Amino acid sequence: MYSSIITATTEFFHKTVPGTFLTYGSLFGSICILFFSWALRKYIVEWILSLANKLTQKTETEIDDLLLEVIRVPLRATVVYFGILGAFYILPLERYSGLENVVKLLFRIGAIIIITWTGVRAIKVVSFVLRRVTSRKDTLLDDKLVPFIEQILRILAIVIGGVMVLQELGYNPSGLLAGLGLGGLAFALAAKDTLSNFFGSIMLLTDKPFNIGDWIKVNDIEGTVELIGFRSTQIRLFDKSLVQVPNGTLATTPIRNFNRRDRRRIYFNVGITYQSTPAMMQASVVIIKKLIEDHPKIRNDFYLVNFTDFGDSALKIMVYCFTTTTVWGEYLDIQEELMLQIMEELNKIKVEFAYPTMTVHMAGDTPEDIESKARMWLDAHDGELNKEKVYTKAANPEELDG
Repeated sequence: MYSSIITATTEFFHKTVPGTFLTYGSLFGSICILFFSWALRKYIVEWILSLANKLTQKTETEIDDLLLEVIRVPLRATVVYFGILGAFYILPLERYSGLENVVKLLFRIGAIIIITWTGVRAIKVVSFVLRRVTSRKDTLLDDKLVPFIEQILRILAIVIGGVMVLQELGYNPSGLLAGLGLGGLAFALAAKDTLSNFFGSIMLLTDKPFNIGDWIKVNDIEGTVELIGFRSTQIRLFDKSLVQVPNGTLATTPIRNFNRRDRRRIYFNVGITYQSTPAMMQASVVIIKKLIEDHPKIRNDFYLVNFTDFGDSALKIMVYCFTTTTVWGEYLDIQEELMLQIMEELNKIKVEFAYPTMTVHMAGDTPEDIESKARMWLDAHDGELNKEKVYTKAANPEELDG
């Protein structure tokens, strides 16, 4: 009885489905493989992933969690994909050699796509590790360089996978790469500015002439850096307008970074009237020097206070020093305080500040007493002046002393 059932079953599985070249056995086997792959994905794979998830949660590192997330979706797709291919592969495709070759080709291409897809997803792990490395202060890499590396790795993985797929399709990779090289040259010439900005971005991120939030000046553009992008850098001007400067320009232009200084300079001139005597001028210089030395927020390791100029309307005293702070608001307060102190102290010794004036002298003869004093001085010093000696020294300035 059992033998007859087995015989009948065997004969049934060997029968051809009407209208097709498929047997009932191959069709049943394909259905079983599809069902098995679905069950494998639904239960076995999910159970394995769930177990792995519980194990990764017990660890302190995040890398294993990222690796699990990387393989989760590709693993599910792999089980289904190979289940479908297996269902096709057990069919009697030998009767149609072309179809059999297509199934084998799809098998290889699918494997390449899945591997490439997994590799692209695995770049998340590489990015995570790079961010951990660049977060340390002693590293030479900048954390802003990580997105560039991530994009380059993605493009590289996709290009390698694409070349392998084209090779499976019968195309010669060497000829393709040569064509890409010529095309890349043409593209580089056409997109010269874009490539210049891209490599300028890499130079900015590696050299780090400024960071986000720094106050910089580039040519006539002065403001605060808000964003460093792939193509351009956004600078917020002091009138709150936003300017985008190409990174290629920033990479080849001198950049003045005000945040990198350790002090701010105070530089101005104090003008006093021509009625001031030399003693009043010397007293003014000494007073200003003492104010700088006694000020707690002005560096006294280097400063200059000197009578420097006979101006049109004033005798000028140059004040040159540095504050201990770099904050603009504090710097302005210190400079204001110093100026007020100078005004107060010079007023105490009756030194008057000058303002633009013009003195008009009526035409007339020089008073005899003034002219006589000048002639007496010339007569007294005529013997001391040797014109030839003076002219010789003037012609040979290296011989002059002081």
